[in-house]
Amino acid sequence: MSVVVGVSPTSGSPAALRWAAREAQLRGVRLRAVQAWRSPRMPGSPGVRPPLSVVTGEDQVADAELALREHVVDALGSADGVECVVVHGGAANALLTASAGAELLVLGEVGSGALGGVRTGFIAPQVVLKANCPVVVMPSSVGAELEEEEL
Repeated sequence: MSVVVGVSPTSGSPAALRWAAREAQLRGVRLRAVQAWRSPRMPGSPGVRPPLSVVTGEDQVADAELALREHVVDALGSADGVECVVVHGGAANALLTASAGAELLVLGEVGSGALGGVRTGFIAPQVVLKANCPVVVMPSSVGAELEEEEL
């Protein structure tokens, strides 16, 4: 069993990570930090070949995994005991897949209008309606409250 937390590639979702880590500790289960990843699309113009890329898909995945681990360390101080998972695909499907068998799924910093570059109005309802476990959708104000508690 686990608590799964969706981590935004842009914000790092620090409040969600801290809240989910506390919840996983209270429940005595592991924490899984999950980030969706998609291959960047090559820019193209009519009649022009796209530039050759020297960066491979494996390099991009490795970069995404490193960035996820850095977000976890920034939020929690360490990535020890945290399973960091980068899932290829859209955010909603990645979170639903990664949360199969989880006790809880945490979505963070909803309220800013975007989660991982995708409008939260699109992700949160899909996840809440299709998840096979309880889902916590945190408002952005929770981040400030958690910061104050730690002081």
